Formats: sequence, C-alpha cells, structure tokens
Amino acid sequence: MAPRSSSFDPYRTFKFRVRLDQKVIAGVNKLSALARSVAANELKQGGDFLGSYPSPGMVSYEDVTLEQGWSADTTLEDWADQALRLHLDPAGAKNFKRSVQIDVYRLDGNPLSAQSAPALSFKLARCWVSRFVAMPELNADSGGIGIRSVTLKHEGWQRL
Repeated sequence: MAPRSSSFDPYRTFKFRVRLDQKVIAGVNKLSALARSVAANELKQGGDFLGSYPSPGMVSYEDVTLEQGWSADTTLEDWADQALRLHLDPAGAKNFKRSVQIDVYRLDGNPLSAQSAPALSFKLARCWVSRFVAMPELNADSGGIGIRSVTLKHEGWQRL
C-alpha cells in the first residue's frame, strides 16, 4: 500500500534537501526554522491624546542553522573559510555570499531522485556563514555521531 498523501495533508519535516548554488549539500540532517519579524512603528497624530497607531516598520530575518553529520565533505567548511578571507584579503574574498535553496518533499516524494519535484521550495538570498562549528564535543563514553553546524546570515527568503 502506498503512503497516504494528498494536497491537504500537512507536509512532513523529515523529507528535505538543502542546495548551495544548486548543488545538494550532503548529510544535512537538521535545519532551523525560517522566520521573519516586522517591527512596529508607533505613529501619533497631532491633537489625538488617546494613543498611537502602529504601522509596519523594518523587516528582520532570523539566522538559519544547518546541521550536518561529521564527514569528509568540506563544502560547509570551505564556505565558512571564505568569510575569514574577507578580513585577511578583502580583494581576494569572492563568493562568500551565496544562494541557499531548501526543498521540502511530500511523504511519497524522493529527495534523491531528479524526477521527484519538491512540494515546497524556499530560497535564501545572499547568505554567508556567521558561525561554524567544525568539530563537535567529543565524548568517549557515548556512542553518538558527530554533528557540525553553520549559522547563516541572509538578506531574506522567498517561497518559490
């Protein structure tokens, strides 16, 4: 029996992939939420003593964190190193701001197949790595796997 899936079912949060400049980043197993906030500007009118009237102001986007199983893949580390190069050689730092695309799949979709189209896609504009955890905490008493992470600053996201 095929998994139950319709356009009215909520999308699951475990079937996704993350792409950096259209190349899939291997082993990303966790992604923080996409969120934005709109600040309120308080406007007062002359002669009105009852209060102020809120109006939408500046939009801010929360950082996004990607977690990846510790492996020999250096894609995220190489990207994180590009922000460091900006301080060492400003003229030599290129492509440290890049596009990230997040694809979410239906229950019957397959992120590994090129023929399977995502149910939802979001694009994060002009991202750069603001925090990189290269090596997880090591503990000889546990049997856990190592996770490295990057925190991304970005200039906004849009649903595709």
